[in-house]
Amino acid sequence: HNLYASTLPCLVAASKGQTTAEAGLRAQKRILKDLGVDADAFSFAGGAGGERADHVSPRATVQLIQGMAKRPEWGAYKAALPVLGVDGTLAAVVGADSPARGKVFAKTGTLIWHDAANDRYLLKSKALAGTMTTKAGTELHFCFIVNNVPLPPGVGAVREGKVMGKLCEVLYENAP
Repeated sequence: HNLYASTLPCLVAASKGQTTAEAGLRAQKRILKDLGVDADAFSFAGGAGGERADHVSPRATVQLIQGMAKRPEWGAYKAALPVLGVDGTLAAVVGADSPARGKVFAKTGTLIWHDAANDRYLLKSKALAGTMTTKAGTELHFCFIVNNVPLPPGVGAVREGKVMGKLCEVLYENAP
């Protein structure tokens, strides 16, 4: 929920006796580093990912998931993630007969801007990151990110979401 994501740096700052979102973002950097995330692989100016300076690599995102998977809260964290083919924007990205349906726990992220000059949308970013246990029984953490895609008139981000759902199916079926 972006309201909560935007508020998180302020809450982190307040928990440390600080009063600015920037102080909270610096504290979040330390938390991420403690989880094993390479601080050179991300840049944050806001909590929800929509600021111009907000960037993260897929590797850093996977490092975050790997770090969380080692924590005692992992079960609750994983259970809070939307489920492929079941919840939220992931409900309709794969069919009811998908082999990966119900087996992928992941969070989407979408940033889309209107291109008034061409009466279409520019998909600034579409991401899917999470975890699954593959058909072979291996726990796999993953992150897909697509950036800067001019969409044809009348097309929204759902198209890329379905491609990411298909990638989940391929990974589930074929990864070790």
